[in-house]
Amino acid sequence: MTLGNRIASLRKAAGLSQEALAAKLGVSRQAIGKWEADTTLPSLDNLHQLAKELGVSIDALLTGEESQAQSSLENEPAQTPLSLEGIQALLDSSARSEQRHQRRTLLWLGAPAVLAALALAAGLVWQNGQLASLRQQLEIMRSNVSTLDGSVAALQNRLDTFTPGTPQTAPSESLLASWDIQTKEYSPTDGRVLMSLSATPRTITEDCVLRFSFVLSDGQSLSMDAVRGEGDVFFAEGWVPLTESYTLNVSLTQGDETKAEQLYTEPLFAGQYEMQIRELPFVMQSSSHFFGSDTFTVRQSGGDYEIPVEVCYSENGQPYQWPVEAWVTATLAGEEVLDLALDTEFIQPGSEKGPSEPSGQVTFYLRFTLEKKSFTLPWKAEYGNGELPELDYQLHILDNGGNEITYSLNI
Repeated sequence: MTLGNRIASLRKAAGLSQEALAAKLGVSRQAIGKWEADTTLPSLDNLHQLAKELGVSIDALLTGEESQAQSSLENEPAQTPLSLEGIQALLDSSARSEQRHQRRTLLWLGAPAVLAALALAAGLVWQNGQLASLRQQLEIMRSNVSTLDGSVAALQNRLDTFTPGTPQTAPSESLLASWDIQTKEYSPTDGRVLMSLSATPRTITEDCVLRFSFVLSDGQSLSMDAVRGEGDVFFAEGWVPLTESYTLNVSLTQGDETKAEQLYTEPLFAGQYEMQIRELPFVMQSSSHFFGSDTFTVRQSGGDYEIPVEVCYSENGQPYQWPVEAWVTATLAGEEVLDLALDTEFIQPGSEKGPSEPSGQVTFYLRFTLEKKSFTLPWKAEYGNGELPELDYQLHILDNGGNEITYSLNI
């Protein structure tokens, strides 16, 4: 039984419709349908909430069986960390989803790809670089599975070690008795996060000096001197530039002696504050040239397309970034031949239709339709060497911070 089968079975056993379950999770009904069809996977946060609403542990949801550690924690089955078996099941589900996506992609390629495959099987050469292009796309899909492997491991490490905003009791050998870090504000225009930190040293003297330091993945180092408050607690606050990850350190000076230690590593720093596109559709085109003709024709295949854009929510229930406008463009031989505004209704946070209790992420579905169209170009000598012009499709998204983000659509 696949993950999607288990979600559907447990949902029905709980007497919930797809709409009812979607309302509890703060996602769309389409998202539930895609999970149950094994075409996409829930995020890790959604897995936690999904298991909770269905009354099972995450391991039971992913594998169909309780791990030994989780079976002993029956009061809160959905809140326990993933076991190794659960992580492997998640990766297996991701691989199956990717395989379905690859098969669906090959079907979208239609008759020209089938004929080309037959020609390849007969020992013919697939001209004009189409075989290399398809191989490259398949490699990209395979790499996505490997990327998910690393992301799940990083997320699991983060869940197992530390949750920001929750005061931490330090080990007995630590310089600190307790410490905490919280996000107070995010500036999308500057790409910075206002962080608030606090710590209580295990031993305190009158000349005690405490300093926090961030070591960012781009090589930057940022220090914050802490101010002593009431109850021997030291406080610091400052803006931290967004990078892929960071390591938080603390140093304590008492008299002539300074000691330092590493407190925490955040492996997914920037990813928490950015819009994420789960997958980009294949936008089809074909081309032809007839012997003896002085023109070259590129054909755009008509069709309906959908792009899911995931938005991460902060602790106070508001997204850090969300899309406010989107459009698709295409260029051919250096000339813009398409500028299509997407009329997707972007539900603004806090609005009447907006989600009231988001569960980590909300997904916007960008939909657009391309008409079947042909573009005729003058024939050039270099086309005979396989350097054929192609339609270059781009997705453009304008976020609430005024930033335009551009993505290449797969072809």
